This record gives sequence, structure tokens and C-alpha cells, in this order.
Amino acid sequence: MEQHDSSIRASSVARRPSWVVTGNQFPTLARVNYRGDSRPVDSIRIELVRRWGVSFLRDSSIARAFHHEYLFTEGKQSLWLPVQDTVASYLARELKPGQDVTLYVLWLGAYYAGKDITWAFIVTEFTAETAQR
Repeated sequence: MEQHDSSIRASSVARRPSWVVTGNQFPTLARVNYRGDSRPVDSIRIELVRRWGVSFLRDSSIARAFHHEYLFTEGKQSLWLPVQDTVASYLARELKPGQDVTLYVLWLGAYYAGKDITWAFIVTEFTAETAQR
């Protein structure tokens, strides 16, 4: 996010909203804290997933694999991340709120309309962290 924030803000010409769909998904292992909250995927985020699918897979059906996003924190940053449905079915069973988890994340793009940037990261897998003894 830090790497692309300024370029995304600069891409909005004449205060028009801009959609940024990335060709490099920046596959990432991110150690975050699972907060336990979920909600339906934000409409802008799901549109970014759909646009990414059309642009790079020539198929928008990837968006149908994401119905809920979950709240995670990384340091002081709170992030709502869409979690693939098959993966989400295990979150509540394997994780407790406040538990650290390693997420396998892809960055698909961002949307900017002059205020906050809506980032589109998707979670495709996770590994629960176990307590050190």
C-alpha cells in the first residue's frame, strides 16, 4: 500500500474516480491479527475483483468466489479483506478473535475518488499461528 499510494492518488485526473487494476498481483504472505468480524464484500472491492478477472483471466467469474470480507489488523492498520468462500468456511472454525494468522494475499487493484483509497486484496489461503510455549 505504501509503495502505490502516491501513484494511485496521482492517477485521478481532474478529480474523476480512477480504477487501478494491477498486472502484478504481488503475492504476499502477511502476518496479521484476525479480529473475528465479517461483512458482505464492499461493492467497490468486488467490482475491482471482477475487473481484474475480466482484464487478466478474460472471465469475471472469480468475483463469485468472494461473498464476505473479514477484518484483520496489521500493526495499527485495519484491513477488510475479501476471503475466498472455500477458505472463509474454515476461518471461524480454526481461528479465534485476536489470534495471529498468516494470510496468502494477492493485490488486484485499487479505486480512488478523491478521499480514501479502496484497496482490493484477496485472501486465498491462511495458516493459523500457534502459541509459543
